[in-house]
Order: sequence, then C-alpha cells, then structure tokens
Amino acid sequence: MRSFLITALTCFSVTVPANAQIVAKYSGIQPIEHPSSYAEKYFGEEVGTLSKSTIKVEVYHNTQLGDAVANVQSVRNGTIGFTTVSASNLNQVVPAMDMYSLPFLFKNEAHFWWFLAQPQAAELAKQMEDKGIKIIGYIDSGSRNFFTQKAVRTPDDLKGQKIRVMASPVMVNTMKALGATGVPVAWAELYTALQTGVVDGAENNHPSVVAKKFYEVSKFYSLDEHMRIPDVIAMSMKLWNQLNPDQQKAVHEAGARTQAYMRGAWKISEVKDIEALKAKFTEIINPDKAPFVKAVSGLVSDEAKRLGVEKTVAFILDTQKNF
Repeated sequence: MRSFLITALTCFSVTVPANAQIVAKYSGIQPIEHPSSYAEKYFGEEVGTLSKSTIKVEVYHNTQLGDAVANVQSVRNGTIGFTTVSASNLNQVVPAMDMYSLPFLFKNEAHFWWFLAQPQAAELAKQMEDKGIKIIGYIDSGSRNFFTQKAVRTPDDLKGQKIRVMASPVMVNTMKALGATGVPVAWAELYTALQTGVVDGAENNHPSVVAKKFYEVSKFYSLDEHMRIPDVIAMSMKLWNQLNPDQQKAVHEAGARTQAYMRGAWKISEVKDIEALKAKFTEIINPDKAPFVKAVSGLVSDEAKRLGVEKTVAFILDTQKNF
C-alpha cells in the first residue's frame, strides 16, 4: 500500500492532502559545472523557500533522467515535474516553437531578451499548456557557433559537412541552406559522434563547449552567432494543477528569480569560457556574418510561413533596427 501511494504521488495522479509535501523531480541534461545546472539547483531551492517547504524539488543533472526529447515527454505525462529544455526541442509538441531556431532572428542579446518579455512570446508559450507543459521562465543559452574539424570562414566551408543539430526541422533546413547536412544526435552522444566521425562538427555556445570538452574532438570554433535560442523551465501541467494558488505563485516567483539569476551567471560563464577556449582550439575564427545571413534569408521567410508565425517573425525582424 505504501509503495502504491509513493508511486501515485510521483506521477501527480492523486489529490495531495493540504499538509503533505509535494516532491517533484527536475531533470537537466548538462554537467553539474554548467551554468544551467546551477540555475536548476537555485530554482529548486527558491521553490522550497517560497512555498514554505510544501514543495520539494529534487534536481538531477547530466541526463540522469533522460535526454531532452525524453524529458519533454516525461514532463507532459507527469513522471517528472520540471526540465530545462531548448525551445527548439519543444517543436515536437507545438511546431511553432521552432520559430526560435530561425537563424539570425535576433540582432543581439538585448533584442532577444526584449522579445521574450513581449505579448507575442507569452502567446507562443501559452500554446504549450494545452499540450501538458507550462513555461515558468527562460534561461539564457547564448549564441550558437560552429565547432568543426575544418575551418569555417564562409558558408562555402560548410558544403558537404555533417553538422550535429537538435531534433529541429528548422535547424536541419538551416544547415541545408548553408550547404551542410544537419544530423540530429542526442546531446549525451555528441562527443562520441565527433570522435568517431559520425558528424564532422556541431554548434552550440561557449559554456556547453567547455562543460562537455568538445574542443578535444574538434579543431576550429567559428563565432558566426547564427542562432540565439532560449532554454525554458518547462513544468508539467499535471503538477501545476495539483498546486494551490499560493504554491503556484511560489513557483512563478521562483521562475522569475531564476531567470534573473541565470542572466548574470551566464554572462560570467560566457566571458570566462571564451577566454579558456582560446587556448583549447587550433583557431577561433571571427567570420564576416553577412554571407551567412544572405545564405539563409530565403529560408527564414519560408520557414516562418510553414510554421504559421509570419507576423511574429516580421515583427521581430522589423524591431532589429531598434537594437
């Protein structure tokens, strides 16, 4: 009988007594030293404090509970309470979320964060709730850059290369527009894929390259900053619906605090890690971005139309001039 009650509480499928502590799992995919992992730990502590210990968040790092794709499904069905996941990986639930994967959508970091505070971003996030996921806050993931065996200075250098991407149609199509082949590979398998030549390169941010030591299996790092995709704190709607109003307020506040905390932590890590990488790669390249932008310009409009987000994308592109 006791094991049945524990299982039921874990899956959030029964009504929890008012005086009972709710225990929820938080699944992260990054190593413990990654800034996202620090943010997840901080979030769990804030939820505990703000809920007056009526909610306990158990945090797991480094894909202990599954990779990004699996975590999205686990949040939806309620077997875990929270996960940090790239907005790109939410396209499996709401295809329009893949809008965030569009290349050169945001002019810079300020433009990126400004948009995430706009009603259009809130409307997009709201669509996730009918699919079982509530977005509690955004976590910085910086700009994405190529790390490869061959130097990438122009789009021509990507021709014929196999580049690891997330399971995102926009990302796959972006690599095609640049002359490469986008190959979805699980995050936990990427080091080996680079080491064995399954892929020729990949793309991500400075802290992730450092945390996973991808400089050991690639030679060049090209700072083209082709994408700036938010990570989100994704919460199970099954868990959310179990909470009383005070607990919901506590979770929301913890999300807002974590978003602010992570912006500072990310900036520190990003500056520190790019300096560290200068000694790790054969060369760090600062390419002219204009040829990359030109190569994907047609793709941006085509993908916006396919995803049904033409107005939102037009709004974002138009507001670039303000930043």
